[in-house]
Amino acid sequence: MPKNQKLPKQIEKKLATLSKLLDEINEAHIINSDDPETWDSDALYDLVANLKEALALLEDKESEKEKDNFGNPLILEVGLCSLVDEYQSEEEEEDF
Repeated sequence: MPKNQKLPKQIEKKLATLSKLLDEINEAHIINSDDPETWDSDALYDLVANLKEALALLEDKESEKEKDNFGNPLILEVGLCSLVDEYQSEEEEEDF
């Protein structure tokens, strides 16, 4: 079990949210390029919103103004990719 007990819970929560978003993104499959009757602008705008939300969930949210001591943007919220990287690093450290 990883040392950071909160990490798996954070990952599980973000993965659950991502799963819901992916289900909503998959609904865009109703749009058929060969059938103008399926061309729905609302579905496309929903797709854009869901894709943006999924990206925001995956990526770190960085401050545009605040920087750390090395000039890198401060991370306001850690994204799912970074959380999984951290979890895997902790798992590897425990194996040694």
